[in-house]
Amino acid sequence: MRSIVFHGTATRRMSEEELASLWRERAEIESHVEITGMLLHKAGEFLQVIEGPNAVIRDMYARILADPRNKEVRTISDRFIVEREFEGQPMGFLNLDELPAQTPLTDGFSYEAFSVEPESALRTLRYFRYR
Repeated sequence: MRSIVFHGTATRRMSEEELASLWRERAEIESHVEITGMLLHKAGEFLQVIEGPNAVIRDMYARILADPRNKEVRTISDRFIVEREFEGQPMGFLNLDELPAQTPLTDGFSYEAFSVEPESALRTLRYFRYR
């Protein structure tokens, strides 16, 4: 099993409808290929973890990197795992823009912040898993 955590920026501002469509599209694809994880959005930036069989994750990540809606997709962590951290969650999604400004773990939502301490990216994804 493999887990990739990455950060990216949308090529343009997306409406709520477009964000929901993006999530549904990814969730539909991922539900058929044994991928679990979490997708967070804030002010045009994304933080996502995808986990599952190595070959499936490799192919999914290649599609994400090639998606013209994304720019500056950068890997925060890429590791092999024994068990899933997001078991039973095909693909969660949360738009952090809809939460109060003082919500924990929403400051420093950038690749630079997460790359300094990669575990903080996973901590953020785990925190919002059931919200």
